[in-house]
Amino acid sequence: MPSLTPLQTAISLATRERDAAAQRLAVARQGWLAAQVQLDQLQSYAGETEARWRLQALRCTPEIMGHHYQFMQRLSHAIGLQTGVVAQQAGAVALLADRLRVADTRREGLLQVHARREAEQRRALDRREQKGSDEQAALQYRRLAAGSIGGA
Repeated sequence: MPSLTPLQTAISLATRERDAAAQRLAVARQGWLAAQVQLDQLQSYAGETEARWRLQALRCTPEIMGHHYQFMQRLSHAIGLQTGVVAQQAGAVALLADRLRVADTRREGLLQVHARREAEQRRALDRREQKGSDEQAALQYRRLAAGSIGGA
């Protein structure tokens, strides 16, 4: 009976690869979520700042208005940069999710091959046992038949 050890080793390796891919995906998702939270905070802060500014805009000097507009431009730039970070993180999550699917599919394929081979080995063992039982029954029948011929 051939050994399944190399296949079991391949399954073990595929399982470790799948688990590592799942871990990388989890880390990437956490990074994406953190980037998204930061983007949300920036956008919320920009909205709150703009709302406060509208209340005070009529009482400000042109110099203060200029500072406010510069600040809002920098804040908008930061939001744009963070939007890019979120998109980059989302792309990494999608790529790692695909890699996890590939690793899981490979592992599942190896498990199916292993199950088929084990089933084939069980069937071969069952056939050998059945053949042995049939031969023993035939031998016993011949002995009984020979005994009844000699005894008659």
